Amino acid sequence: MEITLEQSLAAAIRFIQDNASDGTELYFTKIPENYYVPSVYFKPPYTAGRRATLRSWCSTITFICWFMEAEDWDAYAKVSDMRDRIMLSGCKIPVFGTDGEPNGEFVRVGMPSTQKIDDGIEQLSFEIETYFHPEKDTQKAEKIIAAWRSAAEKMDGGARDAGS
Repeated sequence: MEITLEQSLAAAIRFIQDNASDGTELYFTKIPENYYVPSVYFKPPYTAGRRATLRSWCSTITFICWFMEAEDWDAYAKVSDMRDRIMLSGCKIPVFGTDGEPNGEFVRVGMPSTQKIDDGIEQLSFEIETYFHPEKDTQKAEKIIAAWRSAAEKMDGGARDAGS
């Protein structure tokens, strides 16, 4: 089974959602001025392309989220824990079916990294690579924003969206 870009992004969101501490709020479009802590803000991912072989291409999607806490140490502890969970899973994130259950497929991600953004805000980032052949995979190059919006909407059940 081929995993779509939307499924890959949804799997990454779901992994973080499932492994975040209880009571963590999720934000997808923007962060409100009076944001709740603990919370995670999922920034829209960005992409870069490169030639993989003479006849195929690789699109690298960089996934970024911010862990926001009242104290620096708490944010650092949460982002470090999530980084370690990804690494301990072998950098494989489970894909879920429409029934909400794991379907046995996995998305491989690059080694996660962390970075301090501001007081009480730590960033987690990792990459997802997708490969395609222009003659065979004409539909593979999905538009990143459309896939991101769709994945975020599906995962947003019960999460706060500052734009609404």
